[in-house]
Amino acid sequence: PNVAKCVPYHPIKAEWSVNEKVAFECAYGGSMANVRSVAVMKHVGLNVASDSFMTACYHGVRGGMVVISADDPNQFSSQNEQDNRYYGLHALAPVFEPSTPQEAKDMIKYAFDFSEKNNSVVLFRTTTRLNHGRADVEFGEINKSDREPGFDWDRNRWVCVPSNTRPQRTDLLRRMEKMTEEADDFPFNKLTLSEEKINGKRFGFVATGITYSHLLDAMNFHGIKDKVSILKLGLVNPLPRKMLKKLMTSIDELLIVEELEPIFEEQCKAFAFDWNLGDKIKIHGKDFIPQQGELKPETIITQIAKFTGIDYNPPELPSLDISVPPRLPQMCPACSHRNIYWVMKEVSKKYKMKFINNNDIGCYSLGVNKPLEIADTALCMGGSIGMANGFAKITPKDILVTAFLGDSTFFHSGVAPLINAVYNKNDMLIIISDNSFTSMTGGQNNPSNGKTLTDEVGTRILIEDVVKGCGVPEENIWVHEAYDMEGLREKFEQAVKAKGVRVFIPRHMCSLQELRLIKKNKIKLPVIKVDQDLCIGCQICVRQFGCPAINFDYEMRKAYIDQKQCRGCKTCIYICPSKAFHVVDE
Repeated sequence: PNVAKCVPYHPIKAEWSVNEKVAFECAYGGSMANVRSVAVMKHVGLNVASDSFMTACYHGVRGGMVVISADDPNQFSSQNEQDNRYYGLHALAPVFEPSTPQEAKDMIKYAFDFSEKNNSVVLFRTTTRLNHGRADVEFGEINKSDREPGFDWDRNRWVCVPSNTRPQRTDLLRRMEKMTEEADDFPFNKLTLSEEKINGKRFGFVATGITYSHLLDAMNFHGIKDKVSILKLGLVNPLPRKMLKKLMTSIDELLIVEELEPIFEEQCKAFAFDWNLGDKIKIHGKDFIPQQGELKPETIITQIAKFTGIDYNPPELPSLDISVPPRLPQMCPACSHRNIYWVMKEVSKKYKMKFINNNDIGCYSLGVNKPLEIADTALCMGGSIGMANGFAKITPKDILVTAFLGDSTFFHSGVAPLINAVYNKNDMLIIISDNSFTSMTGGQNNPSNGKTLTDEVGTRILIEDVVKGCGVPEENIWVHEAYDMEGLREKFEQAVKAKGVRVFIPRHMCSLQELRLIKKNKIKLPVIKVDQDLCIGCQICVRQFGCPAINFDYEMRKAYIDQKQCRGCKTCIYICPSKAFHVVDE
């Protein structure tokens, strides 16, 4: 990450934390010590950090602190599309939301000043579309701080016993009231008023973030930008009430253009009631704007036309002359997760035993798709072991309860439910597939490989050592190379036959990371080919195993290997019943 590249040149301390709660607390410790700090996480990560976040908002800050929450409308890579603006309302915390890359850069700098001025943790909300955006950004001056870091030993402030937090609650309400009074002066809020009418009515709009940018595009598309009133919000909690009242008293109808939940809409309707404007203005929101998914520009263009009565017919999409088959996301060639999944299915068939396979958050979640179809449940980080605890209490003995998670997920939130399983003697088999990287979110380092954010050598923590420390007996722990399919199956069968809490750890480096090393070090891979005389066309390799490097010629009824994708893991040699796969060049 770019922040890691800055560490040698600026007085920055940065780390990958094992989970979002720890990340928040690490950053908050810096704020307590009078240092500006930031914790970065996606929207569901704030759920993990919320225990600390909620109480920290009572305590306030010394050094300015910002929590960046990256929301994901449409769930492009998330298990839900929760709207984290609610956290601002819930915690009485100010919430910022930028609408362009330039504004994101300027606003984050301002957020630290705002945090210190108002003694508040700032929640900085972004969304997927803004995060993936590209634009030229103008840099400003780098302000070097001369503040001295150090703790102040103020126990009345930092110790969260009720006698301290009761008066802090009073102060928190006072701070929010002050921020509300000053919200109209927030430099990234902007109110533009127009007296013009469209079809006999004065229309107004409220928007924030990337949705505001899309709204401007829609206005320009319809040629009505100068004919409507628009309130652009940069501070989304608390709302600028004077601006809102001025907007509402200047128009006949208001449309709240916001992604996901009707947060602004509900507040604006409450304000209109309080200001006796209920019979003077019509406020619209989710009756025009969908509550689900990402708000696309074409949707806004269409709905603005309906709202204002502009004659507009959306263009028809061109018909395709070809039928494009669906392409499900899949694990990479030579992914070690696929190997253990294959072994699990084979052992299940051999012993005619049903598994309840509780899955987790990571690349291995793709095991739910064809052809493996092995993941039965998935809920949240660490949820596999947590749910397995429940299943273990009520599931018949002839059904095996398993939990499947990766190394970084185990360190993130798998330790506590493992301890719970051991403590309560819940019978289950836990598979921790160790590929030594946090692969699904970008291949970050984690304790399993011991490399830090700045790529320095930290301390490598072996999963089996943690598991043993959690109380799992050594005879109930198996560790094996994930590419050795014979040995993997033999040891997995031992784990299946054992009783109590047992942990099986297949281990091999993430194939993507391994490929980078192979290219960097110019390592020659073994070449695997299919003996066309031995191939019987059973399609087990493509229809049941599903390695992307293996294809099938339906005219010849033979399998073949795409050498550009093959990593030479040799797993196909093991899974082929006719032994048609073989090494031709080691």
